[in-house]
Amino acid sequence: MTMPLAQDSAGRPAAVMAPIVGPVVTPAAGSAAPRRPSSSRDRDRFVGFAFAAADLLIETDAQGNILFSAGARCRLTKGEVGGLVGTNLMEVVAPGDRKYVHVLFERIREKARIKPSRVLFQAFDGQQFPALLGGCRLDSCPGSLFLTVLLTAPPRHGAAAAAQGELLDQTGFAGILEERILAAREKGLDQGLTLLLVEGLQSMVEAMPEGAAVEVREGIDAYLRGISADGDSAGQLTGDRYGIVHAADIDGNEVQSHIAQIIEAAGGALPGGIRSWTLDMADDRLDAADAARALVYTVQAFASAQGGEFTISSLEDGANRLMAGAVERIGQLRATIDNRDFIVVYQPIVDIGTGAVHHLEALTRVDGMSSPADFITFAEDVGLIYDFDLLLTRTVLDTLQEFRKEPKLPDVAINLSAKTLMSPIFLKQFQSVVAPYGDLAAKLLIEVTETVVVTDIAKLNEVLQKLRGCGFRICLDDVGAGSTSFQSLYGIQADYAKIDGSFVRGAVGNPRDMAMLRSMVDVCRQLGLDLIGEQVEETVHADLLSGLGVSLAQGFLFSRPSRDFAYFAKDWSKVRSGGKVLLKG
Repeated sequence: MTMPLAQDSAGRPAAVMAPIVGPVVTPAAGSAAPRRPSSSRDRDRFVGFAFAAADLLIETDAQGNILFSAGARCRLTKGEVGGLVGTNLMEVVAPGDRKYVHVLFERIREKARIKPSRVLFQAFDGQQFPALLGGCRLDSCPGSLFLTVLLTAPPRHGAAAAAQGELLDQTGFAGILEERILAAREKGLDQGLTLLLVEGLQSMVEAMPEGAAVEVREGIDAYLRGISADGDSAGQLTGDRYGIVHAADIDGNEVQSHIAQIIEAAGGALPGGIRSWTLDMADDRLDAADAARALVYTVQAFASAQGGEFTISSLEDGANRLMAGAVERIGQLRATIDNRDFIVVYQPIVDIGTGAVHHLEALTRVDGMSSPADFITFAEDVGLIYDFDLLLTRTVLDTLQEFRKEPKLPDVAINLSAKTLMSPIFLKQFQSVVAPYGDLAAKLLIEVTETVVVTDIAKLNEVLQKLRGCGFRICLDDVGAGSTSFQSLYGIQADYAKIDGSFVRGAVGNPRDMAMLRSMVDVCRQLGLDLIGEQVEETVHADLLSGLGVSLAQGFLFSRPSRDFAYFAKDWSKVRSGGKVLLKG
């Protein structure tokens, strides 16, 4: 076995930059093969370093005192790398990562070897930089640890918190969980996902003296980072709930025991208990991307569940039940998308005064799904709404293509989730879908649904303005249904706004609701939006809207949703009965 030489940024062998301190193994003259080490310890040292070759190779004692160093300086010392000998490794580790490195040392002693984990080091000039720290121990060299330091690129966005000595938040953890699952499938890695509930941790820490509280928080963070894959795959999902992606040899009972010891050492008394649930990341019932979605969905449900949904008593197998349910539902949803196993129905938006159809709204119906809203919400939660929205767009355009020769071909509104619109690749993919249909795409209106909270209205507006620039009209759905919709009115330039049906129905006979509805109409009018009243089921609803100057309406008073697109494309004749406009249904 030969020892690969680390290289500097120019590709030169690292050994050229700094002499090796301690016994040296050099190639024999005129030979590429290394000379046999002169002693058993030298041989074992050589094997240890060859096993863990990197930019910098270090041997320390059990306390972290550096006994040997070789390779590149890695900005850790002004002089040659040999100057590190006699110092303690913790002196060159960033202060926020020192407890974490202690955990890594313990894991080397316990497991004999750890894979490289991301650590923040501190250069001689005070600047901090990330590197991967790995290592092993040898039974023939008791008391020594053989370490590697491998320079690495700045952390990915999702791992930035971990690189700063902090656990990831829920969003960051969901992102890195997806990365880890895809990588594990691709490379055949054996990894696990553990969900950890430390019940009552938040209230206990708040009641502890400040110093003890810091000890608990930092101790838990360091330990969970230490057992996580690459040192950047642990997240604090809520005050007392955590998620960790780790090597398969991590045992849940071991994790619980370590957390309990950290709390006890700081003088804490946990009011609840500690429980962990390990989920299978190797489940092959779904492809890698959908398996990742199932795990992310389970983690988010674990983080957001309230009260009895996720308690010690109900979660003995609750997380795995939830995971199994998610796998099944995602499999069904994927089949629905891949097989186009859904139907599209159309409901007209009507000019209240003339009875003419202004445009249609395309609505989806899926067999086995009692509520279309539940279907859409779940698709959003697991990240499949993007695929479904693009498929719906193509399906509606196919229908318009089929009837394009009809003289009264109606415009059609398609519902696109705000989550879809916020995807960084949406615009390019959407354009690739609509481009083959030519000018027929101008028949589409884009109706923005906000079943998820939009945190960046400005970004959403930027996407919508690009769509408007391409000739698409924009409609905001369910205005007034939540605070986000009111924010959208001011932050998004659109062409139409739909007034939530609850406001329309409530305004009949309720002065407060009427005042709210009137204010909403005034705001929309001042913003230049054409208004559509939703869920208009009785003549009194249509009359109320007309009295407020709202000219368009949608609801059972005019027509129920119908699969018969040909009816709206070919026959717009209206039948008036009892003062009501009846189109179909």
